[in-house]
Amino acid sequence: MKRLLPDTNFYGLLAMDSERLKVVGSIKTSRGLVIYGFKIIRDELRDIPKKIKIEGRNLRIDLLNLHDEIIGRHTLEFADTIQKRADDYYKAYREFGGAKTRDHIIKDFLIVSCASLNNPDIVVSNDEKSMLAENAVRAYNLVNSVIGKKTPQFISYEKFKNFLGGKSNEFL
Repeated sequence: MKRLLPDTNFYGLLAMDSERLKVVGSIKTSRGLVIYGFKIIRDELRDIPKKIKIEGRNLRIDLLNLHDEIIGRHTLEFADTIQKRADDYYKAYREFGGAKTRDHIIKDFLIVSCASLNNPDIVVSNDEKSMLAENAVRAYNLVNSVIGKKTPQFISYEKFKNFLGGKSNEFL
């Protein structure tokens, strides 16, 4: 069983995908795949301005509905240990030369912390400038090795979609 935690940008990519219905259908019928939600991600989706419309649909409502449809009842809870680990990631990130401010990057660190502590195998994200930046990944690996936790694998939306379509078994 593969457990995934999609980053916030996953939902935007899915919403704009011309094969959206096929992808959602594949997610719902896939055996051995569980997709989790996390409060930070849902809150980021809720922060999208209400007035933005794409192809006649309210983007905020559309993304929230996609999120809820995909995760069902699989929600990971926020805990103080998740916050502590994210703070540790940030300290290590800065020591490795990371330049982004805490406010800019902490939500990404909370998402990775949640995945590391709750054992989803994979985080699906295309966020190469913050969550997947070299200094950030080095920080995850360092902190997780110290506490004996596994850093999740990171894959792009495209790799995830290829897996669903049977074009790849790269992360099995």
